[in-house]
Amino acid sequence: MMKTFVILRACALFAYALLLLTHFILKDHFQFLQIIFYAFPLPILIFIGSIITILFYRQKAYFIFLICLTIGLTGVWFNNSYIFPRTVTIPQDATSVIFWNAADRVTIPIEILSKTIKKIQPDIIALVETEHATEADILQLSKEFPVYEFSILEGNMMIGIKGHIINITYEAEEYCYHINFVEIQLNKSSLLVALTDTFQSPTMDKRKTFETILQLVSERNADLIVGDFNTPYESIHFRTFDIDYISFRDYGQGFTATWPFGIPLLEIDQIYSSKSLPPLLLQKHHYNVSDHAMLVGYFK
Repeated sequence: MMKTFVILRACALFAYALLLLTHFILKDHFQFLQIIFYAFPLPILIFIGSIITILFYRQKAYFIFLICLTIGLTGVWFNNSYIFPRTVTIPQDATSVIFWNAADRVTIPIEILSKTIKKIQPDIIALVETEHATEADILQLSKEFPVYEFSILEGNMMIGIKGHIINITYEAEEYCYHINFVEIQLNKSSLLVALTDTFQSPTMDKRKTFETILQLVSERNADLIVGDFNTPYESIHFRTFDIDYISFRDYGQGFTATWPFGIPLLEIDQIYSSKSLPPLLLQKHHYNVSDHAMLVGYFK
């Protein structure tokens, strides 16, 4: 019995070391590692480490090492995943954008949208997973907010503009991604917004998907990229976006994670802007009608 327990602890320690190696070094460089990398974000690894620590409570050296490791990992996670709130002055001429995965409910959350629009008065409202959005919803929002133009897009998306929609181009690859390129005219400027939703299968070739998305947005010189990428921000594939675009995540407040509701686990929803439109602030709001946070971004 004791021998079996010793083998169990050894296997647990070895497996944990591999998980840490994958998370911090190997990441999703290789497609076969994606499932492991996505399934074991750092908060889960910290929890697993705590359980393994208990198994070594009689082995003083291992026990102390694992406690220190768990504390260290917790510090790394908090340092990388929490941005201390700070006072940010938003100028009058700043542009604001809302992105939200509305979670494919039977009806879209009109009441929450109305309250948010009244409070924030965003220039751009972009939603994904709005399969059940109807023309009646568009009519209701248009009557309540006549300065906005709302439209249901292909790929189960929806957009609202404080101004006018000039043109919409839809690109998609089944079981990979959906992108709507929406050319808009605001009161003070014209922008090209890329509204993106990627397929959620962890076995999908994310490298190919991200390369295709980046190629499409670069070819069209998109000014703003908003979307649910179903990929953690730690993924190596996001680094290719940093060449021409700026992520809003470093301008956030509090935990950077956007999924699931109430648990700071994964940061899969993103807003990027071109380098000519520097971000000012990113806020997150959680509502129980969706397991994704609503992102509110401000940029110059």
